[in-house]
Amino acid sequence: MAFLASFKRALSGVRRSAGLTAFLFLLPFLVLFVVFRVGPVLASLALSFTGYDGIGKATWVGLANYRDILVGTEANTRLFWRSVTNTLYYTVGQVGLEMIAGLALALLVNSRLLRVKAVWRVAYYIPVVTSAVASSMIWLWLYHPQAGFLNAALEAIGLSRVAWLSNPSTAMLAIIIMAVWSGAGWSMVVYLAGLQGIPQSIYEAARIDGATERQQFIYITLPLLAPVTLFIVIIGCIAALQVFSQVYVMTSGGPLNPTITVTYNIWQQGFRYLRLGYSSAMSFLLFLIILLMSILNNRLFGGSVEY
Repeated sequence: MAFLASFKRALSGVRRSAGLTAFLFLLPFLVLFVVFRVGPVLASLALSFTGYDGIGKATWVGLANYRDILVGTEANTRLFWRSVTNTLYYTVGQVGLEMIAGLALALLVNSRLLRVKAVWRVAYYIPVVTSAVASSMIWLWLYHPQAGFLNAALEAIGLSRVAWLSNPSTAMLAIIIMAVWSGAGWSMVVYLAGLQGIPQSIYEAARIDGATERQQFIYITLPLLAPVTLFIVIIGCIAALQVFSQVYVMTSGGPLNPTITVTYNIWQQGFRYLRLGYSSAMSFLLFLIILLMSILNNRLFGGSVEY
């Protein structure tokens, strides 16, 4: 018994020592995380309750910024709700189309139709790792009303040219198309991992039972990819709700605000009009929107997902 008690004391000492060692290894990261992540978030939260222009002294205004954003009567309030509507439209369109394109590419790469599959995977993934600003500049040229490739292609088949980015009815659609091109490779990689994780024995059993390729896709592939789809939807929505670079480079929110998003509105209020307290409050409202969207996605799609 004495030996067992001494062994337990020695083991607990080793555990404490191991825990202290692990904490010391993590300490530099924790310090950097608190200083550069937690600290700025808390400072921004405090700033959202003030009226601050970045130059003078911050004055406490309480919930006035939040009230002005949500239920105010000024043009900025209408602009905020317009930006929310535009952002939701962009999110639904971009995530939905990217999910479809990513699944189609994953099925193509996973099939026997393509040879040298590694080359195709790299080719499809290159837009993902390309800078958003660089991609936007490329698509600015493609969308150019006179010298753009897309309009030249439309004219070659007998159709009229389209003012993609200067027409309020097509500007957001043009940005969505560019974003799908840029992000479909990421969805492809995630879906490809899911496809390769499905046991082939399930498909063999289905073929023995006489299931067609279409039936296998509907009743086997799609249900077994449900966890992957949920992951893509949640991560995609979080990223899409924060879209900024494409809007900033391609349209600057115009024409007539059909492409202004919440993040672009935050930047505009904070750094163009120097309403830093107002823009900080708007950023936390965006956080609530992202949180609600994530919860909604999990409720809608997560209930039928088996992990």
